[in-house]
Amino acid sequence: MDERMAMELAATQHSLVTHSQARQLNLDADQIQYLLDRRILVSAHLGVYRFASGPETRPQLLLGACLAAGQPSAVSHRAAAAVHGIWTMPPNWVEISVGRDRTPELTGVVVHRLGDLSERWFTDIDGVPVTTPARTLVDLGAVLPLGSVSRALDRALGRQLASLTEICAALDAVARKGRAGVGIIRRLLDERADAPSTGSVLQARMATLFLKHGLPTPVPEYTVLDDHGQFVGRVDFAYPEIHYAIEVDGYEAHSGLREFRHDRARQNDLVDLGWTLHRFTWTEVDQLSARVADRILRRRSQLLGTLDRTMSG
Repeated sequence: MDERMAMELAATQHSLVTHSQARQLNLDADQIQYLLDRRILVSAHLGVYRFASGPETRPQLLLGACLAAGQPSAVSHRAAAAVHGIWTMPPNWVEISVGRDRTPELTGVVVHRLGDLSERWFTDIDGVPVTTPARTLVDLGAVLPLGSVSRALDRALGRQLASLTEICAALDAVARKGRAGVGIIRRLLDERADAPSTGSVLQARMATLFLKHGLPTPVPEYTVLDDHGQFVGRVDFAYPEIHYAIEVDGYEAHSGLREFRHDRARQNDLVDLGWTLHRFTWTEVDQLSARVADRILRRRSQLLGTLDRTMSG
């Protein structure tokens, strides 16, 4: 009966149960050892067991570390960024944060001891405590270089996981002199203070490109109308005064034949109305930003020159 209750609890915890939870369910030390000897239970960490009948999963790996560390603890830094989908790490990478007063020694786990950790910064994802996207971005500066944090930040903004206001609030709440990583996220937030609001990861990266290379800020998500005021399409960025549109293409945005045809028909309509359209891919925006910026700047200058000659003529 006690074993059944332990299994029912484990079913809500990715097949995991702690030693203290088992004891609270009236399993004594001999019974626990019996289950371990029979391989019904398998040791995940000191004081944390996995029911062997359950599948081994990544959430289980992450939750097991948090259960072994005790409260407060949560998946954090690079592992949290991976959970939120803004960074990529090997599936067996486990990284958590614990309170300053805790000193867990966990095999295969990167542990950060923080004095400002509290449940205020936790969110529940599939039953696993994970630092919020805003807090995760602040923490990333301590373990990743500037360029990597910048990409994670743009992904979070593009996917609307966190706003600049939320990230600034998290930074202000935990920043202190000498705290690792604070300078990196503060610099990146300062760079993006005037960035246009955008609705995708690529658009967020593109907005950063405009700021980084000193380009005039375009209008994001600009709606183009024809001469009769009818809707033609919406472009990612535009300099309306010179009819210059800039689009950024991600694989997920144009994955179907129907979407592809619609996209090309809209592009032809824009060209027929006298618009110049440039399209850039993720690789160009992310890895060749200087080349993209130079191309935009040259074309913008050409179009402005044409407009000046037309007006003066």
